[in-house]
Amino acid sequence: MKIITFEGIEGVGKSTQINLLKDYIESRGLSASIFREPGSTVIGENIRSILLDSKENLSKESELLLMFAARAQLISEKVKISNTDFILFDRFYDASVAYQGFGRGLSVDFINNLISFINCPQPDLTFLLDISVENGFKRKIDDVKDRIESSGDEFFENVRQGYLEIAKSQPERIKVIDAMGSIEDINKEIIKEVSKLL
Repeated sequence: MKIITFEGIEGVGKSTQINLLKDYIESRGLSASIFREPGSTVIGENIRSILLDSKENLSKESELLLMFAARAQLISEKVKISNTDFILFDRFYDASVAYQGFGRGLSVDFINNLISFINCPQPDLTFLLDISVENGFKRKIDDVKDRIESSGDEFFENVRQGYLEIAKSQPERIKVIDAMGSIEDINKEIIKEVSKLL
């Protein structure tokens, strides 16, 4: 089983690319599952509704721990027992480092301890779809913002820079892709990297 994760701020096009990659993998006669974070289990989806509810005034510490509660449930309930060839994550633990670490200013060391505590498997490959905060939210201009999306430009600038720092520290795993490219060009770049795992 191979794990591929997709990361990036709002509006980068993760969902589109994940579904295109799933189609490609299945066209090669292999199986693939898509999981989103937080979510993809009953408990995870319930936690997701709390995390994204704009009426809730969660502390940043509660936000972090709820993210990991949802992630722990997903790993226990779905990932550990999966027999698919590929698991594709719409965000995984790098998101906690970027959002709650760099974005909220919580301890990255503590977040890394939580990653170890719940036995997060390390992805074989991670795609960071990178875009400016301004362009990312232009793509979502008609959407109603959830609680996290309402955190402001400075927060998302910090998240984006956090993602880029994570990628710089792990270039062998994390591939940075310009999300302003066409859907087709991004898909080709992703397939080029994934084909090395087939």
